Amino acid sequence: MGGYMKLIICEKPSLAKNVAGALNVRDWKDGYVESDKYIVTWTFGHLLGLKEIKEYEGFENIRWNDITSPFVPYTFEYKVKNDSGIKNQLKIIRELLKNKNIESVVNCGDADREGQLIIDNVIEYCRYKGKVERLWLPEQTQETIREQINQMKDNKEYEKLNLEGKARTYMDWLLGINLTVHLSNKSGVKLRVGRVIIPILKYIYDREIEIRNFVPEKYYRVENEKNIKLISKLKLDKEKAQEKIEELNLHKAKVVSITEKEIKKQAAKLFSFSTLQSFLSEKYQIPFAISSIVIQKLYEDGYLTYPRTNTEYLANNEKEKIAKVIDKIKNDYGYLDIRIRDSKRIFNDLKIESHSAVTPTVKLPNIFELEDIEQKIYKTVLDRFLSNFINEECIVLEKEMLIKVGEEKFSISGKTVKQLGYLKYESEGFTDKVPNLNVDDEFDIDFKVVEKITTKPPRISESNLSQYLKNPLRKLNNIGTDDEEYKQILEGIEIGTEATRTDIIETAKKMGYISQEKNSYKLEPLGEKVIEILNKLQINLYAEKSIEFSKILKQVYTGAKTIDEVINITREELKNIFSKDIEIEKISKDKEVIGICPLCSGNIYQGRTKTGKVNYYCEKYKEGCKFTLWENIKYYKEELKITKDKAKALLKKNGKAKFKINNKEETLKIEIKNHQGNTYINLKKF
Repeated sequence: MGGYMKLIICEKPSLAKNVAGALNVRDWKDGYVESDKYIVTWTFGHLLGLKEIKEYEGFENIRWNDITSPFVPYTFEYKVKNDSGIKNQLKIIRELLKNKNIESVVNCGDADREGQLIIDNVIEYCRYKGKVERLWLPEQTQETIREQINQMKDNKEYEKLNLEGKARTYMDWLLGINLTVHLSNKSGVKLRVGRVIIPILKYIYDREIEIRNFVPEKYYRVENEKNIKLISKLKLDKEKAQEKIEELNLHKAKVVSITEKEIKKQAAKLFSFSTLQSFLSEKYQIPFAISSIVIQKLYEDGYLTYPRTNTEYLANNEKEKIAKVIDKIKNDYGYLDIRIRDSKRIFNDLKIESHSAVTPTVKLPNIFELEDIEQKIYKTVLDRFLSNFINEECIVLEKEMLIKVGEEKFSISGKTVKQLGYLKYESEGFTDKVPNLNVDDEFDIDFKVVEKITTKPPRISESNLSQYLKNPLRKLNNIGTDDEEYKQILEGIEIGTEATRTDIIETAKKMGYISQEKNSYKLEPLGEKVIEILNKLQINLYAEKSIEFSKILKQVYTGAKTIDEVINITREELKNIFSKDIEIEKISKDKEVIGICPLCSGNIYQGRTKTGKVNYYCEKYKEGCKFTLWENIKYYKEELKITKDKAKALLKKNGKAKFKINNKEETLKIEIKNHQGNTYINLKKF
């Protein structure tokens, strides 16, 4: 090694490989690669983590029951993760930092708060005191890497990202560790919780309770199938519906007006990380956990810009870069109908926090050489890009026909495409349902009563949850316009971040709090327990409180608050929680859940009375639930024995079990009867 060199510390080996390739650094060693100008090394994401309570001096042998809450360290201390590969790589970095030929160290973490903190923490942990620069890469193409290496800024200019990252880490540690200890001590089982996972669980819990409490109701509509389909929007009872059809069928239907207008339709905005994931989930049923990995790979391969962005806009200073991407797409892919468009719907600095929307880069893949899922994701981003930069406007003819039957009005509308525009790349399947009639035309009708039934609300989908976490106030306060939404984002009014939400949801699944069926989430009994325990302990860390914390963390970024102030705010919040000396019933570790109570949805356990009789009872019996299913039960003149397996079968949704009665096998189900205020649990034929 000779001369003055820069030591570039990359967040991942894949990024190091791209940086080394772009800078012509070719001499590979153990844990780094070098040339006469650069040494490029890497971390594996987080090499360091905050110590646990038992790892602080004086707390080595403490039991959770003996911890004085809240536990707040005098100084937060980091430890090296317990992995031989990580320990060896940190040792290599430490030795490289001692190299006297190093002129400066370059922080080349991912271009976000987390990436900034990962490399800063390593530099601080190794006690390096020299010059540090920042290589900020919005994409990983060779052209961008070579361009940005000559435009590096002092790492101190990114200090506010570091401070916000530290504040977030400390707050999440304090809330997560202290609340996990508190809930676990109170409940008797380990329940891991945190600032973001709690509002996620609560959102899914609320919908689950809504579904559980849903009672289907019949209603009636009046509909005509003769000649042209006409449907009244009125929801009626059967008697009123019958009266309505008798009234309508006295008349003929008459076309009273036909209106047509041409409208210019705009393409959907470019993708943020969450809107891209939602689109892929809804169109291709690609789970967020999978799309997150594949999108990241396409970014690391240099095909997409930095993906974990919360905006759908581009910066004004990116117009030249986008023009180059457009030219490359024209030349390589042959899409000749696109051009740079200087529109505020695309370029808007006011709606960007740090990263622009996800777009293709000048490095274009051979799409047919990509894996199937990579093709779908890349083509999705490419098509949205093409839709926004196509030369031609999309013109749609909207048509509405107003039909009158007596005094009742019916509207039929349709759309036809006059000029494709962006629909060439993202079709929307418009249909023209307007019949070929003229004003004053009449036709016969024959309205009938049609029975309908209300449907229960659907489970929370991946895209529902993603939209809620990104803009929780949309649901709470009906905030809806684009300007308002981006104002909220820039103020930190969100739950979690684009970079962390998918991982936190996966953690909730691993802990058994929720499960996933296709692209929807289902609350599991343990997740329900967590929310019930939080409610009993009067711990409200739901959406409003989580938003409050997010705003406080954003104030660290803007300089309005310090890390110490955040720690003190969190400490006071925890003190307030722990000051409520509320005792709750411990969760039994030994009890096996036999099923779900058909009366109140509590857990059913097997029990035994003082006289030795076995039954299957509801955990909520102290709260008044009357469900008890006895092991020995009368069925007409027969006495049947309900074994544990039969009880499990009976307590399933639409549950049934087979019993031998009079030497014949019969299938029975549970019957619940109420008589004079008493509840009776029997069996009846399925």
